[in-house]
Amino acid sequence: MLGAKNQHLQDGNFPYKNGQHSGLSITSKFPRQDLQFPWRYLGLPLHVQKLHRVEVQPLIDKIGARLPGWKGRFLSSAGRETLVKTILSSQPIYHMIAFPEQKWLIRKIDRLRRSFLWRGETPDKVYGGHSIINWATTCRPKAKGGLGVLDLERFARALRLRWLWYQWKHRDRAWNKLDLPVDGRDKELFAASTVVTVGDGKLARF
Repeated sequence: MLGAKNQHLQDGNFPYKNGQHSGLSITSKFPRQDLQFPWRYLGLPLHVQKLHRVEVQPLIDKIGARLPGWKGRFLSSAGRETLVKTILSSQPIYHMIAFPEQKWLIRKIDRLRRSFLWRGETPDKVYGGHSIINWATTCRPKAKGGLGVLDLERFARALRLRWLWYQWKHRDRAWNKLDLPVDGRDKELFAASTVVTVGDGKLARF
């Protein structure tokens, strides 16, 4: 049984089955409303299983909803670049910290960012020929010939690697034994990028 409180609703219980024990038999003793997954908590869609696309779609809609109001066609290229870097690139970061890699989501967001950057329009009004340079080059630093637009795929990986670092450094945290939102490639990259020094042997696994 999990308890949660949403700022717009009263307290509620999330019953789930753990082995032979059903959460329903426990939550019946609590005078709270039984809620169902998925559920939004602190702005994130919570679920005990892998999120479906429909459950992540609100994030894409939230980013896309900004484009019409900005009237990008009447902005300079520098103005559109600034909005892409400061607003459109920052909105998905909170989501990417908490969930494993979702390449389809990054492609959707990149399409929104690309269409606004080059044409100031929504993706349905933009085609590939409008892009002055390809997206991979656009995401390079300006010193490397790009525009310095955030590469969401690489940045998301960097965010996930921090979980592995925190897992090593903060073993007393409640989430330490839970499954982290990382994949095998993240673990390999973390292992190749860190050096472990054996001290008194208390933390080493042999």
